Amino acid sequence: MRVLLATDFSPHADDAAKIVGSLPLPSGSTIRMVHVIEPFPEVTAFAPAGISELTAAAEEHVRGELESFAARLRAPGRTVETALAIGRTADVIIEEAERSEADLIVIGSRGRRAIKSALLGSVSAEVVDRAPCPVLVARGPALRRLVLAEDGSVTAAAGARLLATVPALSDLAVRVVSVVDAPFPSTLAGNDAAMATYAAIQAYYDSLPGLRDATAKIAHDRAEALAAAGMKATSEVREGDAAAQLIAAADADGSDCIVIGSHGRTGVARMLIGSVARTVLFNAPCSVLIVRGTKVPGGEREKVLAAST
Repeated sequence: MRVLLATDFSPHADDAAKIVGSLPLPSGSTIRMVHVIEPFPEVTAFAPAGISELTAAAEEHVRGELESFAARLRAPGRTVETALAIGRTADVIIEEAERSEADLIVIGSRGRRAIKSALLGSVSAEVVDRAPCPVLVARGPALRRLVLAEDGSVTAAAGARLLATVPALSDLAVRVVSVVDAPFPSTLAGNDAAMATYAAIQAYYDSLPGLRDATAKIAHDRAEALAAAGMKATSEVREGDAAAQLIAAADADGSDCIVIGSHGRTGVARMLIGSVARTVLFNAPCSVLIVRGTKVPGGEREKVLAAST
């Protein structure tokens, strides 16, 4: 397994490193730790030579910090590499992931300095949007209990497949959470509108039992499939806003991470359509593992995960 760990040596980056260090990675795995130095635009424009001087003066210190971090991650059966780069942080991380054919990117959610930080929250979000593989945004030092968002979609199936087929994740306890997200009909003024609204409300209440049953089956089938693949899996159904309920589910039992599939919408489409994954990413107090299905390791157990897809 190839893990790309982005670090700016902040507390959040330290949590990311602790998670990677605690994962039971398969023998032969490689961890590539990268630190990015972003040059100040004003310095770039008016004194390019200053960047080289600054980088040369700081390089030895930064490489020392990288080596200190790397030493904590080294263990039999795994290789730890370090890389120091200058450039736009998100661009460098994506390039490193593509070049190293990373199976997973691990990144802290926020850096230690507002403008100077290499790992701002916005950088994490951009990496999630553009990454060629799953991205774990760390907000804690360990992974023990997971919440898997399940809505019966292809992206949800990718999240389940990742958990079941990656040895570093398949030993963790997972709670499959499906949400009945049926907004209450809007009310309108006027006699004709009132009649239409009444009919819509009646149809809403009539549809709820079937929707609840279908949602429960989706969650149950996924949990059963994960259990058949050897995982410790349970299921739960909630009602309300999907993102809010996933966060509440994780908070209810102190889960360390929410695993959620994403279509990876970007730009105007993302702003107009919105994204449950993005809302969870920005608001969850725990770590978030975003799986877009672009690169998910497969395995023999994958066939049992066909349920509810």
